[in-house]
Amino acid sequence: MTEPDVPTAENSPSAPRVFISYAQDDDAHKERVRCLWALLRGNHVDAQIDGPAAEQPQDWPMWMTGQIREADYILVIASPAYRRRAEGEEEAGIGRGVAWEARQLRAIVHRNPSDWHMRILGVVLPGRSGDDLPSFMTGGAVTVYEVPSLDRPGIEGLLRYLLQQPFETVPPLGPRPHLPARSASERPSPGPAPEAATAAPKPQGAAAPAQQSITSYGGIAVGALNGNVHFHQAPLPPTDTGTGAAEDEDGAR
Repeated sequence: MTEPDVPTAENSPSAPRVFISYAQDDDAHKERVRCLWALLRGNHVDAQIDGPAAEQPQDWPMWMTGQIREADYILVIASPAYRRRAEGEEEAGIGRGVAWEARQLRAIVHRNPSDWHMRILGVVLPGRSGDDLPSFMTGGAVTVYEVPSLDRPGIEGLLRYLLQQPFETVPPLGPRPHLPARSASERPSPGPAPEAATAAPKPQGAAAPAQQSITSYGGIAVGALNGNVHFHQAPLPPTDTGTGAAEDEDGAR
């Protein structure tokens, strides 16, 4: 069984070239920027900073112009001094390097208004705010990379973009499925019609034979049908013109 290839500096894809543009606010800020630079270089990013160059005589405008031209990405590190110098609000003679770089970055934004943010990236280190970026990079219109800690997990989001190794990837499209249409025979039937609301109710006890009794009291017929009492006016009997014997016989009948 062969061991999987482990990426090294020799067999990995070419490292992206990155220029870090920052202001030297104070020693603590300078040290945080230097730590970011070392982290990026330790993770296969060819990051460039002015520290090593400052140990040699330089034509600084030419050096800065060359760094911006050759960089795949430019990281703008947020800080109050950077914003002041980029906006021309700093005291005269202070921060001329940042002012020079900011002018060139604004020119890139002017020439590429639709995609400059793919190359110029705002970075906020611990203790700083996105409001410390120059005005052309603020307002929530473009992505800003927050670095919560100066270690590998803290720069992972930025590192993934620089190395083109996204965490969330788009799944490939599968084959187009065949989805048959429903036939007419599969459609549901309307179902039974509801019973008419005016249907006559079934008589109570219809299955049992009717029980009836009628009694006459003084011309009033009182009848009972299945336990219900009914009163009817009975017709008067016809006048009897016969004999008493006939009356007795009729009464006996």
